[in-house]
Amino acid sequence: MPYRSKKLLEQWVREFIATSDDSPSGIEVLRHDGGAGADTGLVVMRMTDLPSDVYLYPAGPGDPNWEVNFGPRERDLTMSAAKLRNLAKELTQAAALCEFLEAKSAHHTPGSGHITAP
Repeated sequence: MPYRSKKLLEQWVREFIATSDDSPSGIEVLRHDGGAGADTGLVVMRMTDLPSDVYLYPAGPGDPNWEVNFGPRERDLTMSAAKLRNLAKELTQAAALCEFLEAKSAHHTPGSGHITAP
């Protein structure tokens, strides 16, 4: 089962940012308790024009697929065309980060801290 600690996810996020064509939105890795108190990490993107955070996390134990969760909003979301375009750019970045994390997870050797070649 791939183990994705906060430290490992921070490394992957740094790699993603270093290889990204655009400056991604605010990305942070939080400590997230997994089963039996394991530090599994949780990736959070804070978007400029979205009044809630976006969370990225593995779909399940041992699953290389990742899911994206949009935090709850307290009100309707109304924006201009320019803000909508910016949000679309940030959502594209979130999708790229999700795909990047999936690729890293698929090639991660559990317990080693290293990535295996595809």
